[in-house]
This record gives sequence, C-alpha cells and structure tokens, in this order.
Amino acid sequence: MDEGARTATGDAARPRRSHARANRSRIIEAAIGAFAADPDASMDDVARAAGVVRRTVYGHFPNRDALVEGLVDEASSALTAVLDGLPALPDRPDLATALLALLTWPIGDRFRVLLTFARRELGEERIRELLEPARAPSLAIIERGQADGTFSSYLPAPVLVGMTEAATIALFEESNAGTVTDVAQAFGVVALVLLGLSPDRAADVVEEARSWLRESAATPRP
Repeated sequence: MDEGARTATGDAARPRRSHARANRSRIIEAAIGAFAADPDASMDDVARAAGVVRRTVYGHFPNRDALVEGLVDEASSALTAVLDGLPALPDRPDLATALLALLTWPIGDRFRVLLTFARRELGEERIRELLEPARAPSLAIIERGQADGTFSSYLPAPVLVGMTEAATIALFEESNAGTVTDVAQAFGVVALVLLGLSPDRAADVVEEARSWLRESAATPRP
C-alpha cells in the first residue's frame, strides 16, 4: 500500500474511532445513571438510557460484569488524572489533607454508584484497588503531619488511611440516603477528625481549603 492509500485509510478510520469513543462514553454515563436508579438494571436498560441499540452496548462490553468493570476502570482513570494534575499542595499537612479531599471528591461523587452496588458485585478488595491511586499521597501527608505534631500518632498512618477510605464509602452511602448533603465538606472534616483535629477546627480548615482553591483558580498561571 502506497503512502497516499495509507493516509486515506487512516483518515477514514479516525471518525470511526471517534464515534466508538463517543458511544463508549455515552454508555458509561448511562450505566452510572441506570445502576444508581436500579442496581439490577439490565444491559437493555443501559442501552435505552444511552440511546443506542443493544448490539452497540455489547460491542463495547460483552456482558454486564464487563460493563461494571468498565465503570471501575473509568473511575480509576479519572482519579489518576486528578491526582496527576494536582497543584503544588501547601506544606501544612492539615490544609493539604483538606485540599486533597476537596479535589478528589468530585470523582467519588460521579462514581458513587461504585461504592454501593458495585461493592456488592465486585467485592471489597476491588473497591480498595480503585482507591489505591489516592493512597500514596494521603499516606505521605499523614506521615508528615504526625512527624510535626499536626496529627495524632495514636494509630499508624496506613491504618488511618484505611479508616479514611472506609469513612468515605460510608459518607457516600449516607448521601445517597439524603442524610448528608454537603459530602465534600463532610469528607474533609471526617478525614481531619480521624487524624486528631476537633470537629470545629476541622471545619475551619476545610473552609480555608475552599478559599485556597478559589484563590488558586483566580490566579493566572505564568
């Protein structure tokens, strides 16, 4: 095949790949909504919600288990992207912890369905794997805070990280029930309380983190 033919073939393939990616994204978003509304939603339900024929769904995900795994992969990729794009966090461990909570919360909010029905289907270990990308930065901040006295040392840092992850899952379950409205605020406060801050002090730090984010967004990048 000469260079011109290869170029033409590549040009023709790009719209197909773009269409396939768009369909996959549509199916993922439809699945999030469908499973949130009904944990037993079928592939047909997802196809209807996505506005595509069932064959299109099966073309991307051969069965329901593969679709659920697709949601996990999507959530993991989104969390990794947020963490890779983190701004330089302040040296203060309490403020850094609150910022990390606020910055990662939107991913949990979007994929909160995974912390409820998918945990039942995939098991606790798979959900822990999903949270793995956030574990290293959290651990580093907590260890720094314990070293300088900001955080309590009543438990080892890895145990506190695990407790924070468990609290995160519980918070999203409560928000689904409507008993917690501002999950981002609660997420940050709970994380800091587990680390030894008083609830009032933790709430103040979370508000400070929100102000930091607003000022950071308003500051032009060089």
